[in-house]
Amino acid sequence: MNKRSAIQSDPTAPRARRTRHHLRPGRRPGETWRPLEGWGAPYDVSDLGRVRKPAVAVERRRGGTQHYGEQLLRTYLRNGTPLVQLSLRPRRHRAVRVARLVAALFLPPRPPGAELVFANGDRRDVRAANLAWSVPPPPLPASALRRLLSAARSRRAAE
Repeated sequence: MNKRSAIQSDPTAPRARRTRHHLRPGRRPGETWRPLEGWGAPYDVSDLGRVRKPAVAVERRRGGTQHYGEQLLRTYLRNGTPLVQLSLRPRRHRAVRVARLVAALFLPPRPPGAELVFANGDRRDVRAANLAWSVPPPPLPASALRRLLSAARSRRAAE
């Protein structure tokens, strides 16, 4: 008998429980959830960057009610940014950046021309505390840009 089968056959050994993180969302201290409006299904977004479908009860055609518990949605990375699939209507989904959802619900309204920036530079860290709106500086006028370029050329020529 090999070591592996001996471990599996031991009835007194504790069984390893596999929990699926997307099925049983754990409560985290200090986490705040807010409802997300305007989608085909109800969703909640947390300030820690998690998205869930709340518990719902669905009426069946032949009578009775089916209860579904809350589920965390799985995120995946595209270009280093977490995305999640949200339902527009049955069988129609759209990939949405989690950082945009968190910013829409937990940050002040977006100023005109502002971009979403990550305070620590990590695009995977989508907590509300790590997100901010940043307005880029206005572009240089063409005359100032020409002056800078000619000054740089003259410096290179002098070397």
